[in-house]
Amino acid sequence: MMIELISKSSNFTRMLGSLFTRVFSSQDTILLSGELGAGKTTFISGIAEGFGLKENLSSPSFTILNIYRISGKKKLVHADFYRLNTIDEILNAGIEDYLYDRNSYVCIEWGDTIREYLMVNFLEIRFNYCLENNEEDLSTGSKDIFNGIQTVSGTEQKRQILFESANRYWNKKLELFNHMLLKIKKY
Repeated sequence: MMIELISKSSNFTRMLGSLFTRVFSSQDTILLSGELGAGKTTFISGIAEGFGLKENLSSPSFTILNIYRISGKKKLVHADFYRLNTIDEILNAGIEDYLYDRNSYVCIEWGDTIREYLMVNFLEIRFNYCLENNEEDLSTGSKDIFNGIQTVSGTEQKRQILFESANRYWNKKLELFNHMLLKIKKY
């Protein structure tokens, strides 16, 4: 299953992350990909806000992993593998301690290298810059299904956000997430 959205602002991208927490369960892993500055960390900041975290998130480009306590034993794990090139480097960074941990919500930026290690047990979210005034899917040419309840600042470039699942577990979650998005769009 795939959901395609167009975000016209970082505030909207953050709101999507916050809304996503309604379908994001502990022990889940999401891989976020896209160019530098495309909205990956902003989306994860929204997830943190959705979990009630007040901390200002930044990408752990140099520390590789940032761990944020949500409540009790629950934690948000924010990984950035931009500087890592092999699966050995990634596993040595300590991510394996959190994958499949029943108390961890795992968000991995630049997770291409770990994709095969995870098999199909993850959700991929891709962030792409949109061409000026182009609200079509850059890969298929299809129109976006959710365009714009947010205010455009005039200075931010639109981003295409693709949520893509390859298994029934995430398909069900994406169906629920899509239903929530459609309810919001009505108002």
